[in-house]
Amino acid sequence: MRHIHLLVLGAVALPCFSAAYGCAESSSPDDPTTATGGATTTLAGSGGAGANGGSDGGSGGDGGSAVCVATSKTAEPVPLDLVVILDRSGSMAGDKWTGTTSALTEFFEDPVSAGISVGMVFFPSLKALTIPCDVAPYKSLDVPIAALPDNAFALTNAIPAKPTGAGTPTLAALTGALQAATAYQDAHPTHRVNVVLATDGDPVGCEGVDIGDLEDVAESALKYNGVHTYVIGVVGATLANLDDIAEAGGTTAAYDVTDDIGDFASAMEQIRSSALGCEFAIPPPPGGKEIVPDQVNFTYTPGGSGTELTLPRAENLADCGTAPGWYYDDNLAPTKIILCPESCNTVQNDETAGVAAAFGCASVLN
Repeated sequence: MRHIHLLVLGAVALPCFSAAYGCAESSSPDDPTTATGGATTTLAGSGGAGANGGSDGGSGGDGGSAVCVATSKTAEPVPLDLVVILDRSGSMAGDKWTGTTSALTEFFEDPVSAGISVGMVFFPSLKALTIPCDVAPYKSLDVPIAALPDNAFALTNAIPAKPTGAGTPTLAALTGALQAATAYQDAHPTHRVNVVLATDGDPVGCEGVDIGDLEDVAESALKYNGVHTYVIGVVGATLANLDDIAEAGGTTAAYDVTDDIGDFASAMEQIRSSALGCEFAIPPPPGGKEIVPDQVNFTYTPGGSGTELTLPRAENLADCGTAPGWYYDDNLAPTKIILCPESCNTVQNDETAGVAAAFGCASVLN
């Protein structure tokens, strides 16, 4: 898993004149030095009005150059938790089942997955004496969420030798699993919790269910507390329907493995990469001070060196549009910095990216 270092900058008593100035890193985190940094480049626009009353979102003092105390800290992207929802209906038999379960086993045991927490539930339910279309059996995961690699044995050991389920109660399974995932997200607000639905067909066996119902529950979880729904379509699936579910769940489109079940492993790798690296826990400001949300900036340095680029802050995901930037998980009580899709793609494709959070200067707004 790629580690990303955050440079946490705290303003000294002198006013911080411009958020467009960087701050030099101290020689020692325990004995910081005062320095005036060089100008950085803002990726998009000049920014709106800043919290300190600056006219351009990057100024707020009474003049003078930026003077900051730099404290270097190392941080990881926020912890990732996944709930795998696996179709075990009879139509999954044969190469589809062996390919799918082998790929999942590989993912669970991959050293790159270490630190990710994973839970799993099967549909139709493995639990005895359950009503096929009832949501309740799926709210209780067959394998509870726990960290890899320790949870790998429980996950792989729970996989049935053969898929022998009757019917495809996808709505009940997705609804129950999303309820479990959103509850876990509520209990772990600094984590990112997502579900991964893998299936080879449309819902079957539950009267009155259509794809629109699955879209609704995926969209509801996303809006409630940000749980995303990833979808993997195995041969036999109607990709257009699965694309709709994925889009409603915030992940654009389903992963298509209908031509080659061997692509399932690659799909899981892409999901892991997509889910990691774009959300960061806000480090504590230096000196034990409280975070002032309107006095935080976030920068990206391509390749970890060279020109530091200040990413403008957006109000929320919708406000990002197609521009670079970042936003808070909660504007009133933020715990995470989340990159806008454009910046997320950029940082994920830069293996040596440098990112930094700076405290004490008015946020540069989009």
